[in-house]
Amino acid sequence: MLFTTPLAAQAQDVTLSRIDVQTDLSAYADSNASQFWPSLEADLGRAIASLVEVDETAEAPAIRVEINKIAISGNTVLPDTGEFNEMEGTIAVFRGLEEDVTSGSPEDATPNEIERSFPIKVSAVTGEMIVPEDYIAVPPSNEDFYAAMVGGFALETVERLDQ
Repeated sequence: MLFTTPLAAQAQDVTLSRIDVQTDLSAYADSNASQFWPSLEADLGRAIASLVEVDETAEAPAIRVEINKIAISGNTVLPDTGEFNEMEGTIAVFRGLEEDVTSGSPEDATPNEIERSFPIKVSAVTGEMIVPEDYIAVPPSNEDFYAAMVGGFALETVERLDQ
């Protein structure tokens, strides 16, 4: 899936020409994450796009994000609730303005080339906090964890791009 957006409200000093997000959980045959979170690619693409400026005409890098592990405490078979607290993937940074960020033709003056790639691993944890007297504890929902995981992965991706 490819994502573009006008200047993001929280844009940083990062401009991308293209964001491509893919999920490949094939290394974990039993993984059922896609059943619970079918919009992960779209959600992560939007989260990254909200943190950068996306300009398809700019001579800016393109990125391909590949999510390859979603787990709950290391187990890639999620419970019936779909909850997870670990997400891993690889970010590849490309140069060039080809439609497909994974290839460029030899005849093209500016074929896409991988400049660099790096792994990202995000884990969500709940802290053991003492609840003040006369207060009740409200645990985060699965949707809260999902939003935190996607947002955290997007933020780490953008921060690493700026290095």
